Amino acid sequence: MIEVLITLFILSVGMLGLAATQTQALRAQRHADAQSQVVQRVETMLERLRIDRHGALAGTYDQPCSDDPGSAASDQVRAWLTGLVNALPQAQGCIEVTGDDDVATATVKVIWRSPRASWSDDDGQRQYRLQTRL
Repeated sequence: MIEVLITLFILSVGMLGLAATQTQALRAQRHADAQSQVVQRVETMLERLRIDRHGALAGTYDQPCSDDPGSAASDQVRAWLTGLVNALPQAQGCIEVTGDDDVATATVKVIWRSPRASWSDDDGQRQYRLQTRL
């Protein structure tokens, strides 16, 4: 009888370990999904800037860091920021275009709160910044 109790104890500890591992895997997956969303959305905006280079140089797309789509200067930035805010927790988007017709640089930055924050040592704020020449 004692062997059965020991076996059940060992089995229950193993099952608890498996459940904890599964929980961490799900959190890591949510974090990876958020990062993928950010990269995709930043690259989409940079493609828009490349397509409309003259509008970008004129300041049409410039956007200080904000989580309010209503603050956007153009419809395209408003749509981008709305999608960003809806897809990521506490997301903010920033767009800056500098330079002239010869050499122009675009910087797109996204700040969001990571789903991993509940089990990490920091506050969970993440940032992705991509800069490219137009």
